[in-house]
Amino acid sequence: MTRQVSDAVCDELREKCRQFFSSRPDLSAIDLAQHTRLADSTVRSFVNGNIPGGREVIREVHRVLKLAQEGEILQPGAEKAIVLPAERSQRIIRLPRRRHFYETQTVRRVAEILDYCVENCAIGVITAAFGAGKTEAVNAWRRGRGRKNESLMFEFDIFSSSNKVDLVQQLAKMLDLEPAPGTQSAGKVFRAVCEALQERPCLLIFDQVESVRPRVLQVLRQIWDRTREYGVGMVLLSAPILLARMRDSRMTDLGALTSRVGVWAPLGGVTKEEMAAIVKREGITEIDEEAFNLWWRATGGSMRRLMAGVELLRAKHGGRCVTEKTVSGLAAHLWGATIAAGAAA
Repeated sequence: MTRQVSDAVCDELREKCRQFFSSRPDLSAIDLAQHTRLADSTVRSFVNGNIPGGREVIREVHRVLKLAQEGEILQPGAEKAIVLPAERSQRIIRLPRRRHFYETQTVRRVAEILDYCVENCAIGVITAAFGAGKTEAVNAWRRGRGRKNESLMFEFDIFSSSNKVDLVQQLAKMLDLEPAPGTQSAGKVFRAVCEALQERPCLLIFDQVESVRPRVLQVLRQIWDRTREYGVGMVLLSAPILLARMRDSRMTDLGALTSRVGVWAPLGGVTKEEMAAIVKREGITEIDEEAFNLWWRATGGSMRRLMAGVELLRAKHGGRCVTEKTVSGLAAHLWGATIAAGAAA
């Protein structure tokens, strides 16, 4: 294909598309293509950078992207699905803390999604980077108002994430059923699980979903299909890669599940303002601005990394002023990372 438009113009448009898809995980390049005169493969290949940008491609993609951004086409909820992106407040007035647990925006947003899926018997997808606090947020939600008895939390491991028989057998045990051993009885166990959920509906919460095989996700979708009308909702917790898999995969299993998602929530983890409030609450007040910026970049929004750093500073630093050199040593000790002073700029 002839290169009619410069790489700079093409890359700028591709970046705008990626940013748009990041805020709208329910959409993909194929959805944009439906509103153009171009083939699906052409739009997808252009957005992925696999073909150079011709004038017509640039013109059409720019036109539909603008329409989508303005809400003229592809509005959230067009197929009964909504998108709840992470909020980024500019100021944190108060950050509640309970037993070393902070109620961050991530925690509050996770609770909103769980409540929504309970009330609407919907499927929700919550994604955030490792360590952002998804699992702890769910645990906090389940501790409230007897929710632990009204929900079931399942964490995938290396076996259940690739073995649908192992999945249904474990679910059966969690529902106080006696699963018959062997692969030949898996169908009976599956139906018994569905019947048990029909009699005792609850919210099904699945963690570590980023590693789950499509055929196992198909089982989750079929369980929800058979139990939704009885009051069963479902929430999937995952790293951000799941959004790309569900949005871009051509596999029937993922497509069937994606079409049933009722609410998407791509979250960003701990914000810079929240981190400042937490560090201050933990008694670390003597810290250079450059050092704090460097520390913020090193944590990458991870609550796990942040609290590990806080604990180490409180134990070893003795209340002295935290400098860029301190943060560099912290990163090397905890994560084996090398960050040089001045990197915060």
